[in-house]
Amino acid sequence: MAGIVVVFDFDKTIIDVDSDNWVVDELGATDLFNQLLPTMPWNSLMDRMMNELHTQGITIQDIEEVLKRVPIHPRIVLAIKSAYALGCDLRVISDANVFFIETILKHLGIRDCFSEINTNPGYVDEEGRLRILPYVDFQTSPHGCNLCPPNMCKGMIVERIQAILAKEGKKRMIYLGDGIGDFCPSLKLMETDFVMPRKDFPAWNLINENRTLVKAAVHEWTDGEEFEHILLQLINTITVEENQLLSVEYCKFQSIDNWVVDELGATDLFNQLLPTMPWNSLMDRMMNELHTQVITIQDIEEVLKRVPIHPRIVPAIKSAYALGCDLRVISDANVFFIETILKHLGIRDCFSEINTNPGYVDEEGRLRILPYVDFQKSPHGCNLCPPNMCKGMIVERIQASMAKEGKKRMIYLGDGIGDFCPSLKLMETDFVMPRKDFPAWNLISKNRTLVKATVHEWTDGEEFEHILLQLINTITVEESQLLSVEYCKFQTMSKATHGALPRALPVPY
Repeated sequence: MAGIVVVFDFDKTIIDVDSDNWVVDELGATDLFNQLLPTMPWNSLMDRMMNELHTQGITIQDIEEVLKRVPIHPRIVLAIKSAYALGCDLRVISDANVFFIETILKHLGIRDCFSEINTNPGYVDEEGRLRILPYVDFQTSPHGCNLCPPNMCKGMIVERIQAILAKEGKKRMIYLGDGIGDFCPSLKLMETDFVMPRKDFPAWNLINENRTLVKAAVHEWTDGEEFEHILLQLINTITVEENQLLSVEYCKFQSIDNWVVDELGATDLFNQLLPTMPWNSLMDRMMNELHTQVITIQDIEEVLKRVPIHPRIVPAIKSAYALGCDLRVISDANVFFIETILKHLGIRDCFSEINTNPGYVDEEGRLRILPYVDFQKSPHGCNLCPPNMCKGMIVERIQASMAKEGKKRMIYLGDGIGDFCPSLKLMETDFVMPRKDFPAWNLISKNRTLVKATVHEWTDGEEFEHILLQLINTITVEESQLLSVEYCKFQTMSKATHGALPRALPVPY
């Protein structure tokens, strides 16, 4: 998704108010502001107001504290973090000023999500006074656009960004705004772009009155929830249209489905059908095709029993179970494949729960595979995850049950794109073990500030075992839950794992 650029206005788009008015009102200077408003340009007025506040003893710290209280819908920050996590290039074009914007974004913890902020200069001079200047010196170098205020033409900034995008190979843009100044850049967008004007605000009114002038597809929004939902939905739409399907990455790294298809000689048909339907529907179709070729359930089971697995994985799972950990599976495979393999390996009883897509044998002896969530009727609404399953929501459910059961800590192990969302749900006291050089590891490495849990990468079964058991031991020590002498007599363990018994610890794989 590196080809998607999302451009945000700031006032009344990211935040719910005009930042200039907010500061003036909160610091008690509204009357003077209104008195001076008809007499000078906006930037000059704001610069004058900052001088007046300075003479009244209002400090930069006072202004910063006011900015940190600015109202913002809670879903806006999450939407921005999600868009950034999905690899989008985020930028700001705003008629506020750089001091106000950066202070707020830093306070919200999202400044690093943005590659560029285009706005009016704002800086603190040697006397400790905040100075605010126009983006364009319209007295000496007017920009010449009659749609925009004299200090800034957002359309010209969009054109500059578009020229850069062409050089960098980025193709699509989403523009979000609300004000009169956001109409001009909306006219610069291409047919393949999207514009998201805030409903019942000036940009929305102008776009509705001049729809034939706007080439981009228009998607209005009213509040933070719609902001988040529509933005992430558009990112997903572009992703699909650019053939950057999640299922392609799953095809590379989710090996159980591919293993069965390949071993049973159906790879060509699978690859032919892959672009035409969702992954679960495709696997269900493939099981039907195999059934018509007289491939039996026993044939499928024999293939599953041959699936490759590192020899240290099974001992690691058995050790974690022996140490009293609560082991669970969250997988985008299916219950038939998973249970067949786990039973064959002799570790099915180690797991208290398997969260995966349904898979069962029907009355005709055909294996049926269904999605975990019926996304046609009840979509889960998470744009980080494939439509059939949000692993993050499953982790949240497990966390809720853990709280009731008195279990405190979680270790999450995974490799795919779908394992990034649950990694974001973990707490500071948890651990996440992404497989190195796989999609989850790549996403976590690019977005470490979004992941609260401690990250421990692994590459093969030996590291899997070593790191997992080391983390269990670490938690055990921290929780000071030592084994009794009697327990030690009857548990056969390696020296590295002797001495401590943790309370039940969920370890989703």
